[in-house]
Amino acid sequence: VLPLALAGIIAGAVVTLLGLRGVRAVTALVLSAALVGTVAAALAHSWLGALTGNWWAEAGALALATLAVSAAVAGLAALVGTAGIGAVAFLVMFLGNPFSGAASAPRLLPEPAGTIGQWLPPGASATLLRSVSFFDGAAATGPVLTLSWWAALGLGAVLLGNALKARTKSAEPVGVEPELAPVG
Repeated sequence: VLPLALAGIIAGAVVTLLGLRGVRAVTALVLSAALVGTVAAALAHSWLGALTGNWWAEAGALALATLAVSAAVAGLAALVGTAGIGAVAFLVMFLGNPFSGAASAPRLLPEPAGTIGQWLPPGASATLLRSVSFFDGAAATGPVLTLSWWAALGLGAVLLGNALKARTKSAEPVGVEPELAPVG
């Protein structure tokens, strides 16, 4: 789960720092998540044999996990600036990963850490990946909904941030220069 979180943070940061906005940013985030999901499934399932479920379901779960993080990073950055990158990175890395229960199970963590971890992308990602890889998708609905909400809210924030910037630019007077007082 840690590599997925890192890939998501990096993808969201790159999209933000390259200055991609609106539909271009959303497209870049979705395509990068699909690429990460495909490569991760190829490595973990096909090459290492660590995952044993349906290859496409695993690739989809890995892609959704990456999209949830990258969209949150780019979305918050679109609304509040580059400080949003650090805020989401802190939330995902320093709360999401330890509270995810990926190394054991969320129910083995002290409460409320296990529950909080399942509301964050790393915990939902670990649970979803376990579900599709080892249990034929049993109990996958909760993690899919959690990751989908993170992705949808993040992508929506990317579009909203773009709309707010466009609105601010159109409200500014263009070509109007202040009058200079006569010297003398």
